[in-house]
Amino acid sequence: TFQMGAAMSPSGKYAGGFTASIAPDDSFQYSPTIVDLETGEVYEFGPYPESLYYLTQTMAITDQGLLFISDGSNGGQIAIDLTGNIFIPEAPAGFTSKPDIQGTSADGKYWVGYGMKGKVGEEPAPCKALLWTDGVPAELPWPDLNYRNEEVWYGGMARGISANGEIIYGTSWENWDFGMLYWVNNGANTEKPKWVGEDVREVWEETMKNSDGTEYTTHLVNGLICQAQLTKISPNGKWIASSYRTETPAEDRLSIVTTQTAAFYNTETETTTIVSDYGESVGVHVTDDGIGFIGIGTLGISSGAVYDLNTGTDLGSTQEWVYDNYGIIIPAGYINRISADGKFVFGTSAQASAMGTSFINWYIAPPLEK
Repeated sequence: TFQMGAAMSPSGKYAGGFTASIAPDDSFQYSPTIVDLETGEVYEFGPYPESLYYLTQTMAITDQGLLFISDGSNGGQIAIDLTGNIFIPEAPAGFTSKPDIQGTSADGKYWVGYGMKGKVGEEPAPCKALLWTDGVPAELPWPDLNYRNEEVWYGGMARGISANGEIIYGTSWENWDFGMLYWVNNGANTEKPKWVGEDVREVWEETMKNSDGTEYTTHLVNGLICQAQLTKISPNGKWIASSYRTETPAEDRLSIVTTQTAAFYNTETETTTIVSDYGESVGVHVTDDGIGFIGIGTLGISSGAVYDLNTGTDLGSTQEWVYDNYGIIIPAGYINRISADGKFVFGTSAQASAMGTSFINWYIAPPLEK
């Protein structure tokens, strides 16, 4: 139903997104929509003309039904609640862009995301990770050095937060450097983040070549990375899903050869479990008790697997695991999020058509009362 994805709230109370339709003047118009997964009730608002809100991507929704959708024309996002009330989230003073909210805690007290504070080249590390507490934004601290142990020049984002609000994760965003890091949300947020998978992270210096044969020195990294995935943390923040990427100079030293496998980090023991059973893969989500959900491949993922991190056991494909645990048949794909009580599941599947491959979201919820 929804264009450009959907989002499920941390506890599975709501799912949200938007639909697009054609206005009389042939422009697009958009209808933000929220579904109560417990009752089946649908809240639909608008349609709003694209000249007012040019909605492009659904990002997050709280357990209170506050839905965040990116505005591709005006920048930033709209936030819309169950009554249809709309407001524009604000960045801290001094920021030069409207912010993007990427995730929320279950109680809606905390939101995380990012914003720009200046321009690349004009300001040091202008992209800043942000945390909102009761709607009030603040900058999160950043490491002194970037993913390659070099000077920070762009910065990065906060991408997600545990349902209980205690652990925030994010990513650096400097060229190919998607280094994953995390903060402990202690209320003051004065501590700098740690790199996810610090126990397996290796940084070293290599001499590489330009196409004209001249040499230069850079740092290579084996470590845990994350791109724009927003549901990689377990509800209580104990586990973070990730990918372990290795870098090796090509024989001619003109390029870097990489491998990428699913990995999961335990924030309590500060140890990493690398899952190499599935070849090129991505850790997508994980439960509090260590059940990991894996996407097979790294781009355009269309299938998934489930893995028990406690026993090192394969629990089957996404379809097999859902059938074994819920007794229903789902499309092929992978799982993005599961509520802490296991009653609500949110997933993604690839759908082929004459127009190409698109990715659709689906959810599993308890049967509605009759």
